Amino acid sequence: MIRDNETQRPWPRVALAWYAAAVLFLAYTVAFIDRAILSILVEPMRRDLSINDTQVGLLAGVAFVIFYVGLGVPLGLVADRWNRKRLITISIVFWSAMTAACGLARTFGQLFVARIGVGVGEAGLSPASYSLIADLFPSNRRGAPLGLYNAAIYLGSGLAMIIGAAVVARVGHAGVLHLAVIGPVRPWQTVFFVVALPGFLVALLMTTVREPVRHTHTETDERPSLGETFSHIRAQARLYLMHFLAFGFLAAPSSILFLWARPFLTRRFGIAPADAGYWMGLLLIVCATTGMMLGSTFADVLQSRGIRDGTIRVGLVASICLIGPLAVLGALPTAQLALCDIGIMLFFGASAFGAAPAALQLVTPNRIRAVVSGLYLLTLNLVGATAAPAITGALTDYVFHNIAETGWSISIVGSISAALAAMFFLLLRRPFLAAPSA
Repeated sequence: MIRDNETQRPWPRVALAWYAAAVLFLAYTVAFIDRAILSILVEPMRRDLSINDTQVGLLAGVAFVIFYVGLGVPLGLVADRWNRKRLITISIVFWSAMTAACGLARTFGQLFVARIGVGVGEAGLSPASYSLIADLFPSNRRGAPLGLYNAAIYLGSGLAMIIGAAVVARVGHAGVLHLAVIGPVRPWQTVFFVVALPGFLVALLMTTVREPVRHTHTETDERPSLGETFSHIRAQARLYLMHFLAFGFLAAPSSILFLWARPFLTRRFGIAPADAGYWMGLLLIVCATTGMMLGSTFADVLQSRGIRDGTIRVGLVASICLIGPLAVLGALPTAQLALCDIGIMLFFGASAFGAAPAALQLVTPNRIRAVVSGLYLLTLNLVGATAAPAITGALTDYVFHNIAETGWSISIVGSISAALAAMFFLLLRRPFLAAPSA
């Protein structure tokens, strides 16, 4: 059993630590499938619920994202004070139940409330998971497990695109089912039931994970007060602000591609929507997941060599390497070149997001890591996952006035975001190096 040299508290055995990391990876994968499946069901939902594109946008954005990011910090506070394994298990069961509830919706309002529930449940996963992983692995070995965990973003989204269409096609031939108590169930509603089931199985697996000892440099195990928590955050305000903005803007290109790459391939090159979805799913699974794992491993290598800001350097390199591929996307003449370019962007866009939480763990005291992770996720989702894709669509509508120019909208918003990320990474290095080790 490995021991922390400063606290003399034992680290879990390597096999047990990686088992826990694997279960958390499965949980996050299921979370992203449940989150992304809505995009596969747009047309049948529009038809059966008589809703428009604006309402679909509300279901995908406001209903999920606002409550997901808004509850990240409060649930981070819970994770810093309570058993993280239990919080994660309850969260998985809750969002899986609410995913199934989406399949019971008969009106827009009912589906909106169910989507809020999915966001509420998933808000309890990542802050507690980041804190848990920090107590499963020493600081110079956290990049790989955090990379594995965050690879679920791309694996889950890719699987939702590839498998989701296949499931829709399979149940679409079954027609309306009439179930006792529930009543008539349309094919798209059945999809929600199908994707909800794995969550309950993962929740059972989560009960087999052991809650690790919290590693801290203080002599007391008392939970921090709110005043203590926010006093530390204020003292390191510049560090956290630069970190959140750097990774928030770095997340923007990938979020833009999640939403707009498939329409771009269809509008610019005439690729059938189903084929465009297949290619995007494949690129997400192969390129983005590979980038995540290699970037995380590289960050660990730098850490092991005593380069304290190794995690920040990975983010800086990733943001610089994104600018060129993003800038030329709108000018590429063939679908083959565009797909290669998108693969490169997904690789570098994902490569730093194992390093992102690892960097936070290095400078954040153990007892407040979950709430700081919640603040990180709040900025990441508001800047990267909400604002950037919306601005990209607005640029196409109100500047270019032509959906065929979607590629240039991606190029402009994405390359500016990557350049801003590089700037904030440069500004982050000095406060990061000056911060005391946690």
